[in-house]
Amino acid sequence: MTAKILVTGGSGLLGNALKEVCPEAIYTTRKDSDLTDLCQVRNLFKKIQPQIVLHLAAKVAGVKTNAEKIADMYTVNTQINTNVLNVAQEFKVKKLVAVLSNCVFQEKPPHPPTEKDIHTQMPFRGHMGYGYAKRMLDLQIHLLHEQYGCNFTSITPVTIFGPFDNWNFNEGHVVGALINKCYTAKIKNQPFTIWGSGQAIRQFIYSYDVARVLMRVLKDYNNTETIIVAEKEGTAIRTLAELIAKIMNFEGHIVYDTTQPEGESIRVLDQSKFNNLFPDFKFTPIEDALKSTIQWYLKNHERILTNVH
Repeated sequence: MTAKILVTGGSGLLGNALKEVCPEAIYTTRKDSDLTDLCQVRNLFKKIQPQIVLHLAAKVAGVKTNAEKIADMYTVNTQINTNVLNVAQEFKVKKLVAVLSNCVFQEKPPHPPTEKDIHTQMPFRGHMGYGYAKRMLDLQIHLLHEQYGCNFTSITPVTIFGPFDNWNFNEGHVVGALINKCYTAKIKNQPFTIWGSGQAIRQFIYSYDVARVLMRVLKDYNNTETIIVAEKEGTAIRTLAELIAKIMNFEGHIVYDTTQPEGESIRVLDQSKFNNLFPDFKFTPIEDALKSTIQWYLKNHERILTNVH
């Protein structure tokens, strides 16, 4: 008999990607249960009786919203995580895999952070609320294992992008927002405006790659310590924007607005542990992943533009 899998955050970027590799799971959204409400979470688990939980649900946003709603990002995400993990322990879930964020790591680290650096120093101020909520998620996983022996763990992916992303200019992730900005600039014959100098460096990962990693971790990894999921090289936002413009055949001007926030100058994580655990795993090249994402965006752009501006 196949174990019953519950996925929280089923309508999000990663949840939709996971449906391709784990169609048999039960995918839930905020319409099914308000995860900030403990009673609703208990009712959800009572109804589904899952043996496995993939906890993807979170309140997420871009750098601007993370900074402006710093307390809300902490409170809501901490409530969600605390409720889901505690109820998973109450219902004796056999295994849970949660998703952390690269926002947990300290600002301007002396070296690319590893999994052991999650609670070192302070996160970047603009991501403080969201970053600390994810730190507390990591701590809760360890404490539940120590007290109850729970087989709970997590992954820490770098910046995820792909179909079903948040394309909003102000609240979306960087790749989704840039694709939407580039398309809008092209149809309106306006400059393609990028927040910040374009010099900031980030690592990016395709949502379908993260979904495949989740299934590998679910099957082959039983340790409370998280796993950083990333490729070795980082990409400058300027390079990313130019690549998006090339794929979308944008021939106008690209403008960098330094009055807008761009976050940390460099955020690159050490992926050595992942490489040691899964040496055969092949990531999708960023240009191929961007092409697939942009094709999906163009196919769905009328519906997208109705909802994001």
